[in-house]
Amino acid sequence: MLINLEGGHTSKPKAKIMIIDDDKDITNLFSIFLEYNGYSVDAYTNPLEAINNFRKNSYDLIILDLKMPKMDGMTLYHKIKAIDNKVIICFTTANISYIQQLQKGIIDIDKIVLYKPVLLKDLKNKIDWLLSLQEVNHKPTMMML
Repeated sequence: MLINLEGGHTSKPKAKIMIIDDDKDITNLFSIFLEYNGYSVDAYTNPLEAINNFRKNSYDLIILDLKMPKMDGMTLYHKIKAIDNKVIICFTTANISYIQQLQKGIIDIDKIVLYKPVLLKDLKNKIDWLLSLQEVNHKPTMMML
């Protein structure tokens, strides 16, 4: 049985989320927090392992770090989108240079960026917001966390 922060219980996960970040502490913290809030979570610290386990229509949302060894987040983003172009991707980063590269063509980027360290309440609010967009078929192609 899943328990959410409001003290309620749910038997069915709100959504299926994949977390990909080379920092094990972040994947553990995000996983515990999101599972506590009713989400089903798979977490990977190795981007190659993550892409090998990714299947079309198996996740509602992916939280993806931009700077990782073995494969950077943008390369992984393109590989994921080649498999499932409808999955929502949320990026995490502590590096502003990645944001500056991605900023071209994105309107009002300040509304869609959270930098590490990410406050857990902000993480949950952003995920809830993104998933609500999915419900009304206004899915963004990428999101920055």
